[in-house]
Amino acid sequence: MNRIFAMLTLGALALSSCVKENDSYKDLLPVQPGMNIYNCAATQNRVAMQAANAGMRVAILAAEVAKQRAEGGEEVAVETVEDNNVLIYKKLFNSMTTIETVEEGYKLTFNKNYPMPDYFYLEGSLLIRTNGASELTEGATWNVEMQDDFKLYSYSSYGGSESQVNMEGGTTTITASAGGSCTIRIANIAASIENGKSGASNWSGSFVVRPADESVTLAYSSCKGKTFDVEGSAAGASLYANIYGTEPLNLSYSVSEGQYVGLQIVDGTEEAKFTSPLDYDTATYPASDVRCVWTNGQYRIYYNGYVYPKE
Repeated sequence: MNRIFAMLTLGALALSSCVKENDSYKDLLPVQPGMNIYNCAATQNRVAMQAANAGMRVAILAAEVAKQRAEGGEEVAVETVEDNNVLIYKKLFNSMTTIETVEEGYKLTFNKNYPMPDYFYLEGSLLIRTNGASELTEGATWNVEMQDDFKLYSYSSYGGSESQVNMEGGTTTITASAGGSCTIRIANIAASIENGKSGASNWSGSFVVRPADESVTLAYSSCKGKTFDVEGSAAGASLYANIYGTEPLNLSYSVSEGQYVGLQIVDGTEEAKFTSPLDYDTATYPASDVRCVWTNGQYRIYYNGYVYPKE
């Protein structure tokens, strides 16, 4: 697990990147195993949510298109809608991503040489089936389908090693409800490390996302830089190997009362857990679960009776 952990935690925005280089490092040591649990679970969930994140970003694009059309921009489309003379889809993804309006809905194609906002690199394409609803408004359900060529990559800070993650299957749906909330459901998301021997993940869960301010809509000009509330959980077999290297490591991840700006949680509680005692080294991990509480963008982590930073 250690090699894959080192290669993928960059994509999870690992907690250790926030540790100060002073004597407080000694206080960190008792909770370091908990931070490893958190980083594994957070990375797994980010991998499994790639299609969902893309679908939500296209929903933001589509909402902006509807807003600008209502203001007289009849010719605007997801491929051409702009903010301050810059194509919005290039802001939401990167400069080399392409988006097309197709019969089924929308198609995204990615270039692996350019990082996404969450620091992963994507390759291949996603198809967003809108089921006749070009905008994700109340009652609409979109299906985001990973195409056969869809993969993601992460680069380790330990020597720049590349890790390729093959996305092998699963379903992602996004349903819009009253009050501007969207429910994301992922089921049986299968992902595996290239040349890995433990098999693929099997990750499922549900998350509800809504603007914290009821006056905010999904339209880019309305929601950029604004806070979103997020609640939900996911669990299952992960893309990491268990202690024996023979089967996937089982994990769970949840967020409650979460408030996010962009991809960064600023308030709320995240919990992560090893869900089977046969999957991990109990000597290294004296407790199987960890809790991370965020306040104004700063975290406090609770593990095995220890707290960091100390209260």
